[in-house]
Amino acid sequence: MEHYLIDTNVIPDYFSASLPENGLQFMDIVIDATPNLSVISQIELLCWKTDAAKE
Repeated sequence: MEHYLIDTNVIPDYFSASLPENGLQFMDIVIDATPNLSVISQIELLCWKTDAAKE
């Protein structure tokens, strides 16, 4: 089984569906398997502000 370390910059693009179709399909496979986030990525995501949060 392959393991992937997901980069923080990919997650917002994945959730907003702004990746190319083949990228979205690949991320679906990765997330359905066992996604791995580094501690740094987890902290960055906890600090991530959406556009709604900025208002």
